[in-house]
Amino acid sequence: MILYSMLHFITSEEHNAPVISAQYDPLLVIASLFIAAFACYISFLLIKRIASLQQQQEKRLWTLLSSCFLGLSLWAMHFVGLLAYTLPIATHFDITITLLSILPCIFASYIVISPRVGQLDNFWIRSILMGIAISIMHYLGLLAVTMPAHVVHDAWLLSASVVTAILLCGIALKINALQQKLAAKLWLKLLLATLMGSALASVHYLAMLSINIFAANHTSYIADHNNDELAQILTFVVLLSSVFLISCMELRSRSLLSAKLKVVLNTVQDAVISFNKQGVIEFANPATCEVFGFAQQDLIGKNITLLVPETNTEFYQLFQSKQANYKLSGKSQRLIGRKQCGDNFPITAAVSPIRKQLNVSFVATIKDLTDIYNQEAFTQTVFDTLPIMIFVKDAERLSFSHVNNVCEQLLNRPREKIIGLNDFDIFPAQQAKCFIKADRTVLNSGKAMTINEEAITVGGVTRYLRTRKVTIKDNKGKIKYLLGVSEDITELRAAKIELDHLHQRMALAADAASIGIWEWNFKNDVLIWDKWMHKLYELDENQFVAKYSTWEDAIHPDDRDSVAAKLAAAIAQKSNFHAEFKVVLPSGDIRFLNADGRVYGERIIGTNFDISKRVIAENKVLKLAQTDQLTGLANRTALIKFAEFEFDRVAQTSSKIACLYFDLDKFKPINDTHGHLVGDAVLVEVANRLKIITRKSDCIARIGGDEFVIIIAQIENIAQVESQIQRYSQAIEQPIILQHTQLNVAVSIGYAMYPDEASSLDELLNKADEKMYFAKRNKLTQNNSQRCHL
Repeated sequence: MILYSMLHFITSEEHNAPVISAQYDPLLVIASLFIAAFACYISFLLIKRIASLQQQQEKRLWTLLSSCFLGLSLWAMHFVGLLAYTLPIATHFDITITLLSILPCIFASYIVISPRVGQLDNFWIRSILMGIAISIMHYLGLLAVTMPAHVVHDAWLLSASVVTAILLCGIALKINALQQKLAAKLWLKLLLATLMGSALASVHYLAMLSINIFAANHTSYIADHNNDELAQILTFVVLLSSVFLISCMELRSRSLLSAKLKVVLNTVQDAVISFNKQGVIEFANPATCEVFGFAQQDLIGKNITLLVPETNTEFYQLFQSKQANYKLSGKSQRLIGRKQCGDNFPITAAVSPIRKQLNVSFVATIKDLTDIYNQEAFTQTVFDTLPIMIFVKDAERLSFSHVNNVCEQLLNRPREKIIGLNDFDIFPAQQAKCFIKADRTVLNSGKAMTINEEAITVGGVTRYLRTRKVTIKDNKGKIKYLLGVSEDITELRAAKIELDHLHQRMALAADAASIGIWEWNFKNDVLIWDKWMHKLYELDENQFVAKYSTWEDAIHPDDRDSVAAKLAAAIAQKSNFHAEFKVVLPSGDIRFLNADGRVYGERIIGTNFDISKRVIAENKVLKLAQTDQLTGLANRTALIKFAEFEFDRVAQTSSKIACLYFDLDKFKPINDTHGHLVGDAVLVEVANRLKIITRKSDCIARIGGDEFVIIIAQIENIAQVESQIQRYSQAIEQPIILQHTQLNVAVSIGYAMYPDEASSLDELLNKADEKMYFAKRNKLTQNNSQRCHL
């Protein structure tokens, strides 16, 4: 209504006045259409870049700037369109109103560009808002034109122009939405920009149809006036502003990306370096200094041979070749690194090219494998001392990666001639096929499997093994290795064969091998045991009740149903019976037994023998895989399993879990002054103190050098956690007496609650770690402040 009151409509006075005819300058009309189409195309690019931004603050800034650019461009299109409307009279523009007419254009542009407005479900509301805004811009622009004549509007045509503007703006919005959905080629984007620009420009030219110019008493005519220069200036301003805006956005985006990359590289724990094809180091993050012992300024400009000796010939041949940018794909390579002190140590390096041009540069991520090698040596020692055959195969190639001494003896080969080979390299083809098939079955199912009487022939000698095969997974749950624990049952098999031929000879062999023989008549439920069966179960022969229920009562409750089911299946199918189970001895001890049997008519005859040593050995191996070697605490693998179990319980009970993250203060000076042996003794003492305080239902883990994590289950409130933290701090900070030397350590502790602060173990550890570092910084600040006061 305000706008209508400002406009002049035809009256009786203008009916008799002569009409002043206007003409359009075709070049300026084309220029206005070009400005509109160009602005729409640039807006397409800006919208795409804004959508890719992740920070909301950046999105709001560039949305506002882009709206101002598109609004200024649409206003320039309108102004050039007014300049194209030539009259034989002098015309002038009111600067204030002209500049004020830019604001509705910016508002209309914000409707197009802003992601939030674009999410409005009502398409027509957006079209109406945009159409009215552009119409206001148009008629405000006309109000800025002053001339010695009467500018009269046709009310119907004016109203129709507003409605048409809304429809054309709706078309423009649809075109904009279409180009955002399509991964369009350049020519298609140009076509859509032209269509959208034409629709927006048509709003101006259709609105101009409602204008009539009538001569007045003071009307004076002029011969000619030229607006080309002003139109050229506006066009140049639009072009320049678009280049400036896109350049600023690109520079801003690259600046943010560079800052983020620098922060990431400086915070990662792995060493990261970049170097050119000549091996000259261009960048090294702080972790590189910790791994190799150099200062950053001592590495920049030096050759990479300073860190990776030239003895790694394959590595240097690879990245110095002409095809280096194709061969290097980030795959890790095992190499030898060299510290500043000259000591060599094992590392892995993943190298990738960072630009594929003639002058290729490379980035390398390096990990220190010293701890892993020490762990492998410890595990190999454990393997070697076990009295059973143990081997580990790579899950992908099924080649041997670890073997123990017993395996060397059975295969009659030294270890170095076994590692890297597969079954086809060691055994006859038929045997190898059977082994590979069994391996694949275990890997595909992910379940442990026991293979009985597995024959191996080496050097013409055939032996029979009972092998338990188990998969070993990494922390992501992916199967990496296959563990095999084999027991030589050659003598047992011979004894079982003798059982089929001569019962007496088999009984003698069974006595020699401590094998119990049993017979059960399942028709009338009569059970017969020999003396070794009674010894295995520690049941008095004189008080023995010869019923199956007696045997069943001795089996551990966890295994009873399984053994009974296997017996029933063997009887029903007339097949062999095999089971491994636990029995509860009268003394309360647990014994692991192996049972085999064969059905003969209404009877099943079989053997039992003690496999406790084998099972205990398997359990030791599995425990070692989940235990920190120095302190005996849980390692990261065990921590993950415990956390997953407790997370499931939280989901069922709605309880809470607290994660405490410990980092020892003053520990590095102990290592530097007294040596790593004393440092290890300090870590063991700290671990023992944590064990004393921590409940059995909670989990203590060592996840780094002097970093510990405790997960406390079934937490009721934060006060309970804070009280426990105080107890841990007091216990750890008590003096440690080692070798008549008193050592003092402090501790920084951070904690986080699940599920209040995190939804996964990684998030929980990160939250607790952040709080721990915050506590450490506060403690350091307080200490510095106290020193200043002193």
